[in-house]
Amino acid sequence: MTRLFRGQYFLVALLARCGVTAPSTPLDIETSVGTFRGFLNTTSNLEEWLGVPYAQPPIGNLRFKPPVALNPLPGITLTTHFGDACPQPVSANTVGVNISENCLVLNVFRPPNTSANSNLPVILWIHGGAYMTGASSDPQFNPAFLVNRSIKIGKPLVFISINYRLNTFGFLASSHVEPQDLNIGLLDQRQAMLFIKNEVSKFGGDPEKSVGGGAIEAALLYPSDTSLFRAGIIDSSTGPFKSAPFPAQYDAPGKPFSRLVEAVGCPLSSQSVSCLQAVPFDILLNVSNTLLNSILNQQLWQPAPGGVGNLVTERPSKKIASGDFLRVPIIWGTNLNEGTTFSKSVLGLPQMTPAEEAARFDEFIGELILDSNTLTTDVLNEINTLYPADDPSLGGAFNTGDSLFDRSEAWYADNMYLAPRRLYFNKAAPTQKLFAYFFTQFVPGQNRTFGVFHGSELLLIFGDAPPPGVTDLATIFTDAYLNFVSDLDPGSFWPQYNLKDIPVLQLMQDNITVIPDTFLVQKTDFLNSAEVLNEFEK
Repeated sequence: MTRLFRGQYFLVALLARCGVTAPSTPLDIETSVGTFRGFLNTTSNLEEWLGVPYAQPPIGNLRFKPPVALNPLPGITLTTHFGDACPQPVSANTVGVNISENCLVLNVFRPPNTSANSNLPVILWIHGGAYMTGASSDPQFNPAFLVNRSIKIGKPLVFISINYRLNTFGFLASSHVEPQDLNIGLLDQRQAMLFIKNEVSKFGGDPEKSVGGGAIEAALLYPSDTSLFRAGIIDSSTGPFKSAPFPAQYDAPGKPFSRLVEAVGCPLSSQSVSCLQAVPFDILLNVSNTLLNSILNQQLWQPAPGGVGNLVTERPSKKIASGDFLRVPIIWGTNLNEGTTFSKSVLGLPQMTPAEEAARFDEFIGELILDSNTLTTDVLNEINTLYPADDPSLGGAFNTGDSLFDRSEAWYADNMYLAPRRLYFNKAAPTQKLFAYFFTQFVPGQNRTFGVFHGSELLLIFGDAPPPGVTDLATIFTDAYLNFVSDLDPGSFWPQYNLKDIPVLQLMQDNITVIPDTFLVQKTDFLNSAEVLNEFEK
């Protein structure tokens, strides 16, 4: 569920969970790479293995290199605490854990009394954070409600979450980086999937019944030779990258790679990577974090396409247009106000003249791609026309009256989330089993300025229990996911997407209904035009 969700929800849940680490009965799982001792969490009533390594620590000469399979571990490895988060700034995402490069770990949660021959379906959660931040230990991703609900409805599952390298450590991009060493954060995800496929049966999971989440669209567009999952659930994907600049673009003056090597005293040359490998971790982390925090929404790096051996062979829009991608059943949806939490930089600014506001809107758009020189006046003018000043319809019921904020967040939502979903569905629908949703329910207790913000639907799935006021919707939504994991069908109330009826399930408390996929279509048609996709390097 590729997303930039920085909320601080479920902090109390994490602290409670961390306090229940002493195993009441040792749960030892013997795998081909070692024995892992888990525990029964008496708060969630789930059996858990936390911080299970799935690859060698990516340190020393393995820094900035693809993941390497784990060597057999001697003795019994205790897996009763979350492992370290991958390098990133300290935030609510990393509460309760250390930050280090030794972070390639996963967590397993299963119903009590599961055995090795249970053959339960497996759901893999790949956390969001725009490839820049996040951790599987994040308290907001407590799977207690989801797994316990699966038990209650008679469709128990194994839940697995993973860490993978992020930002500079996982997506370093330059003409001086060998193509096979690009996008190693995505390669980490593949290595974790391979580990799960090989070892999950020992935990009681069925390796042939695996559903991936998170960056699953990237796995669809750029599949490996091994079938690692049978279906995917995509909550608010950016399609699968916000943009995809070529590696050499990061070398230009003022761009991330040139800034990075200059800050740590490395050359901008074929020796860059070997020099960066030798930089002490604390120095490299501080420089990376400083660069990350200097960019709007911390959007410092994006997966880079091209070059022989690169996992990302070409830009996503070209891969979609070719039709050459993996076809498996998919649930994919977006929220009403995806852009609000990403548009805070233009919220509440002093009043401007129409010309000043239009210029600031253009500036906001330009800040979100690596090289704004690719944007033409014609495209920016059309965006200004489609998202005009003082339009009370922008943001739907959550229009704030702050003209610049409303048009910025509406454009961001459509450009980064709704348009990418439609681009993929329009190409894949004839030959792929697809289910679309549009989440429009405001979750009580949240900030109304941000409306139905990016990631707010996850509040209904994760945690110990759904938020008050949306429990019925949470049950229906969660059960649909569980049905899909078990049977590859969310339920009869949710029609499969097709290009004739183009049905989308609108999710709202007391108003779950099927609507046609025609809302905001003039805008997304323009945003999905070849001209715009090219200028935004998608």
